[in-house]
Amino acid sequence: MSDTDLLEAYGRTAWTVEGPSGTLEVRLDGTSPDASLRPGGIVTAYNPASIEHDADANRAADQELLKHVRSLGVPFRRSHAHGGGDGSWDEPGFLLTGDVRPLLVELGLVFGQNAVVWIDTTGQVSLVCTRAGFAGRLPGQKIDL
Repeated sequence: MSDTDLLEAYGRTAWTVEGPSGTLEVRLDGTSPDASLRPGGIVTAYNPASIEHDADANRAADQELLKHVRSLGVPFRRSHAHGGGDGSWDEPGFLLTGDVRPLLVELGLVFGQNAVVWIDTTGQVSLVCTRAGFAGRLPGQKIDL
């Protein structure tokens, strides 16, 4: 898939996170529905560089990401991406809360991801590059859809 196709798929993706009041949905076309997610961000280890990997490789990468997340000592919750708007793919991940954007970018880079989802203090949701050259950006740069 081209970067343009991938960005369109990201734009149609919904990320769900379990919160104290139930399931919360995060989308790139809006704001976070709950202040408890701000600031924070979502990272996954599945399918690095948006290249499909087998289930065993994805589960192993997810467990390794969990070890990294736990070692950071920041609050986190399980998240789940419902891909592309058509349900063609699903990926578990983690929502980390707090001023963790640099950590998210680093985790995305370590686990070969194109980008991570960032929710700023106002609740604005954006995509942040983690793989140099993805969508013409450098790691840490916001990607406009």
